Amino acid sequence: MNTSQTAVTNPDNLSFFMVNLADYLLVQFRHNNPGSDIIDLKAYYRGFLYVRETLKMLPEPRDPILSAQIFAKFSSLGCIHNVSTTFHLRKLAKVLF
Repeated sequence: MNTSQTAVTNPDNLSFFMVNLADYLLVQFRHNNPGSDIIDLKAYYRGFLYVRETLKMLPEPRDPILSAQIFAKFSSLGCIHNVSTTFHLRKLAKVLF
């Protein structure tokens, strides 16, 4: 049980940070996907993580266009609202490769 003020303040600050970060990411996410909510944002980034880890396991080099198509399909699987699959291939290539 937390009894000191410092022990209580640290988790509070972390929770406020996470709320602010989620709000910031959601604002950027809504530029391409109006009407999306936090569940869509979570599903999008979870799909991104799954694709990135799956592509790391492949033994041969990957084609960037095929990787982009796989990313677009997997990242929209758990979303409630329709998610735009438009993204910048250069940014995706930097993250995946």
